[in-house]
Amino acid sequence: MKIRQVSSLDWEHIYQLIEDNMFSMQEELGLDWNRESIIKHYMSKSVLVGEYGRHIIGFIAYDVSVNNQMIHSLQISREYQNGLCGFRLLKAVLTKEQANFDENAQVLCRVFDNNVAKEQYFSLGFKEAGRNKGVLNLKINRHQLLERLKLEHNIYK
Repeated sequence: MKIRQVSSLDWEHIYQLIEDNMFSMQEELGLDWNRESIIKHYMSKSVLVGEYGRHIIGFIAYDVSVNNQMIHSLQISREYQNGLCGFRLLKAVLTKEQANFDENAQVLCRVFDNNVAKEQYFSLGFKEAGRNKGVLNLKINRHQLLERLKLEHNIYK
């Protein structure tokens, strides 16, 4: 899998991936679905895409603030799920963004409570920080996540 910055030609593929993965979960929770606002939301984020050949198989949308990294979405095509693509995209964001985070820096994310992917976040050490309308807010100390993903020695020193 090749990981690269998003390009303007990727948005239709990204939207389709979001719809394939999330529409039924969002509908099940009674949440609105609006194509234009979804695309606008993700276009305002930093986005890396994973591709195999010329086919986008996943993406990660994120922001970096003073002492936090927020993962807005990590989406993998169903046929590539459970094949480490998500971990590779997460690692790419953590190694790409090497701001001056202190020891209290957090990695935050949101995931639908009815999404089986939440178990992968929990397996990495993310903890529930709250919930609202079927959406879980998760967090983990950045240093702890780097250690868990065996990235610590690559980032510091």
